[in-house]
Amino acid sequence: MQNLILCGGIFHDFEATSLALADELAALGVQSTVESDIEKGIGLLAKSRYDLLTINALRWEMVGDKYDPYREREAFRISDEQRSLIRDHVDRGGALLALHTASICFSDWPEWSQILGGAWVWGQSWHPSPCAITVSPATTSQLQLQGFEVVDELYSSLSISPQVRVELVGECASVDAQQPLLWCHQFGQGRVVYDSLGHDAASIHTPAHADALRAAVAWSLELRRERHASD
Repeated sequence: MQNLILCGGIFHDFEATSLALADELAALGVQSTVESDIEKGIGLLAKSRYDLLTINALRWEMVGDKYDPYREREAFRISDEQRSLIRDHVDRGGALLALHTASICFSDWPEWSQILGGAWVWGQSWHPSPCAITVSPATTSQLQLQGFEVVDELYSSLSISPQVRVELVGECASVDAQQPLLWCHQFGQGRVVYDSLGHDAASIHTPAHADALRAAVAWSLELRRERHASD
């Protein structure tokens, strides 16, 4: 099974987290290609079919004074063609994994939040500095995941569709309530997973977090396995 990881952006070592993810998913027989040029990477979807598309990036319009030093080099607006390539991947039954800052990506594409099942909302969403997070299975969990502790950023007050199935929740000392961390849902023919953790490679290599990622990705690829078996 082939996985295309699109990475890049500011404030994170996306190459390190992408390589960590590729290493952990290899146990599933998933072979990953990491592409840091997001425009080139999306274009690869027109040339090859991938079982899994992973977005591990922080590429968006960069509205606000805070991002003035980065905007010229890092701001990204997704074209209609690029939107179609991602949508077509999911529509035909391809799996999608989105990590951490992927909920901020593609801010000029409203459908992205529908595909993902949620989004970062400027002026509402926030996170404390990396801290010790206690992670627990959600009451809606179906993947039989284990609880664990990890040092990461706890994304809080995201906008989340009621149609997603939350698998993991997390809490830390500086956030008042449990926050959904990992969820799954189906969009069209494709299965989608979002994991808000993954600020650094150490988080992804945390054994129980890696187990959760593998379980969620295995779920996301099930439709494609069934399709290949019936072809």
